[in-house]
Amino acid sequence: MPNNAVIYCDPPYVPLSKTASFTSYAKGGFNLDDQANLANLAEQAAFENNTPVLISNHDTVWTRKIYSQASLDQIQVKRTISPKGGSRNKVDELMAMYLAPKQPLRKLR
Repeated sequence: MPNNAVIYCDPPYVPLSKTASFTSYAKGGFNLDDQANLANLAEQAAFENNTPVLISNHDTVWTRKIYSQASLDQIQVKRTISPKGGSRNKVDELMAMYLAPKQPLRKLR
């Protein structure tokens, strides 16, 4: 892998409510256990391969908990998929960057 490589993970996002969940990217879905497993794998990959791993997801108490070993940055994004164009609000997303101990912390913005 090149020295300047970054691994980016864009999993199905953790639902913001009980009715707002889309996890059907894979057969069997992508549940909260899968989310936690991805966070663990990202941390392991960053440390073992000395390669930064970036994960994006909704900014929730739960995602902050599973990404607690990462450097976290909150961003606001405007959703482009909505049945009503006028109801497209900005949503807080979390960028979780896993770095090996000797890697310098880079600002995400």
